[in-house]
Parts: sequence; structure tokens; C-alpha cells
Amino acid sequence: HVYDALALYVAYTHGAEAFHYAPRLLLTSAEKRSGKTRTMEIAICLSRDPLVAANATVPAIFRSIGDRHRTLFFDEADTIFGTKIKAEMNEDLRGLINAGFQRGTPVLRTVGPQHVPTEFETFSPVVMAAIGNLPDTIVDRAVNVRLRRRKPTETVSPFRASRHEAPLLDLREALAEWIGQHVDELRDAEPETPLEDRAADLWEPLLAVADLAGGTWPQRARAAAVAMTREAAEGDSDSSEGMELLRDTRAVLELIRADFVPTKVLLEHLRNMEDSRWSEDGLTGRRLSMLLQPYGIVPRSNGTVRGYLRTRFVDAFERYLSPSLPVDVSEASEASTAPESSGKVDADEPSGNRQSSVSTDGSDTSLTLPVNDDNGEIPGQLTELTGLTDTPTEEGTFCPCGAELKPYYVQTGRRACPGHDHLLEAAR
Repeated sequence: HVYDALALYVAYTHGAEAFHYAPRLLLTSAEKRSGKTRTMEIAICLSRDPLVAANATVPAIFRSIGDRHRTLFFDEADTIFGTKIKAEMNEDLRGLINAGFQRGTPVLRTVGPQHVPTEFETFSPVVMAAIGNLPDTIVDRAVNVRLRRRKPTETVSPFRASRHEAPLLDLREALAEWIGQHVDELRDAEPETPLEDRAADLWEPLLAVADLAGGTWPQRARAAAVAMTREAAEGDSDSSEGMELLRDTRAVLELIRADFVPTKVLLEHLRNMEDSRWSEDGLTGRRLSMLLQPYGIVPRSNGTVRGYLRTRFVDAFERYLSPSLPVDVSEASEASTAPESSGKVDADEPSGNRQSSVSTDGSDTSLTLPVNDDNGEIPGQLTELTGLTDTPTEEGTFCPCGAELKPYYVQTGRRACPGHDHLLEAAR
């Protein structure tokens, strides 16, 4: 997914003027020597008119963009936004990066001895690399790539600018020529997307480029969009204490099927949750009420004790927590390798191309899926999904959360909704 997203992004930069939004590309890692700078070096060779903004001032940057369609690059962005103090010192730069996400949001400055008010364009693609995390407002406008340090057993071909830069620049010229011939087509494109809201906005240019390329690119681009958006949402779950409380409360209410939950009961479950902060933080009823109040959730009495109405939580969950995204390749592969499934693998096939045909009732209904390789990762994509109809599920086939399982989950051997596998053990 990441390779596909990177290829689509550098191609998109050559036609950025055709779109209303300019997604950012963030390359982050937990530690140094994880490949961020190398990835950025290759992206610089492939992107349109790159501007490496090392130690550049904000006025110099927006004056350099002007009417030119350039791609901005910021390496070691953690030195700019890595701490609260640094972020406050560079608030103007963060504002510039955020404003440039959407067309028609220039910065206004006075110019010359007469102080003439002048608008400067900020709209442009931006690539940033950093150790750790960047401000949420930037992350929310970006395609997020999380890089990991290479294992000693993993080998890659060495990159040498003296040998590889020239062919990369030739490839950039080919990309520019190809995209340039189809800018009007990209401008009118309205690609179908599996995403919503801002995620749909920032992935739209990449999906449009994928549709223009044709072949397997439309499918691969949408698979990458779903998987990477899901991963970014999971990584952003701890950004707000209130959001974390909502997420943990949703997990509690999946176990407590009651219309009214006493405050004491809710507090007890939250404190006892594995890996939660609420026991260490000493969550009290008053603090719980203060954290939930901004979401329109307030305690009330049922005549005996004070507590919370389930309906108030459900409304907040739907508004603030990430909805379930379409089933992606990884979930499908988990289903194919569930203990109840009976998939068979031809031992003569290479592990990277093996597929599993799953049939639950001996009929022709089959699910062809990529099989995990020796490292437990998915080598290929979902290539075929046939014969799964919307017939009613068998009676009693429910997830531990209480929801009735969809037919294709039942046929592939799942016994819980995606993300609810941990509830199986709790139910037992």
C-alpha cells in the first residue's frame, strides 16, 4: 500500500493545479535510520519542481511558491514541531502548511515602502519527514507513511545518486509529460472513493491519477486509501483524552447491554480495562462528568443512583469516533485463516502467490484470498471474492458485542466483528 501511495503521490505533484486540495505526504518513524531521508531523496528526484526548504523563513517560502507549481520538502521536521515550544515558535510555518492544503487560501502581507497589501499563493504539495509525531492539524491533511528500521536479515539494493539520480530524473520528465497531456481530464475527474470527509478530500487527487493510469491501479489505490486511512486513525486515537475516553467507554458498553449505566459501574469498568490510563489517573465521577460534558453527555439520576443514558453515548460515538471502514485485504486474510475455515494450499505454489479457496458447505461458494507468507504479512491483494450472497445468517450467529454477523463473515469462519476478536475471550 505504501509503495502504491508513494508512486501515486509523486505522479500527482505534476498535475497538482488540476485539484482543489493538495494533500501532504508525511514520512515518520519511531527512531532515526528508518529510511525517511532516503525516501525523501527519491521523491525529490521524481516530484515536480522540488523546493527543499531547509532553514528557510516563512516569507521566503511563500514568495518562492508564487505562481509556480512547486513541491515543498521539509526534512527533519521534528526540529521544527517536535516540542510544544518549537511548535509555538514556528506557528507561522504551520499556518502556511495548513493553508496550502486548500486552493484559494493565500497569505496576506504588506509589500514595499508603501505597505501595499499583497496576496501570496500557498497552494502546493508538501512532503515532510520527522521522528516522532507532527501536529495533528498537519497529520489530518496528509497521507501518512510510518517507516520502520530495517532488520539485519532484510537487504535492499544500495542507492547511489551518481548512478540512480539520472534515470530518476528521466522518469520525472516522463511523468511530467504524461500528466501534462491529461491535466484537463484530471481537473474534471470525480473518482469514486471509499472514504469520507477530509480523508476523501486528500486522497481524491491520488485516486484520480490511479484511474487515469488504469489497469490494476484503481483497485490498488483504493485498497491503499482504506488501509492507510485506517492505520492513521488508529495512530491518532490517543491525541485527545476525551476521544480516548469515548473509545474506551464504547468498549465497556459493548459488554454492558443496559439502557442506563450507573456512574459507579462505568468507573469500575474503565479503571479495570487493560492498558487504560484511567486507573493510573485516578478517574473520579466528577472528572468523568467534566470529560464527557463537551460531547453533550451529562449524568442524571434514575431515582436511585446517578449514571448515564446509553443513547447519549451512542450519539457521541457516531459523531466523534471513526466509523467502520470497508473490509480491506488484511481483514479478509484474517478471515481466511480463522480456525473454523478449511482452506487448502497447494504446496507446489510459491508462497507469495498461494491462494486459499474456502467453502463452508461443500458447494461452489468459494473465497479466493491471499495466504500469509512466512512473516505473517500479506504478499498480494484480494483477487477474487465470489459466491457470497446476502442470505440470512444462521440463527444465533452473533458477535459478543451483540451485533448479528454479516453473511460473508459467517461463511469465512469469523465469530466476531472486525476489531472485536478480543471480546471472544472475554465472552468465554
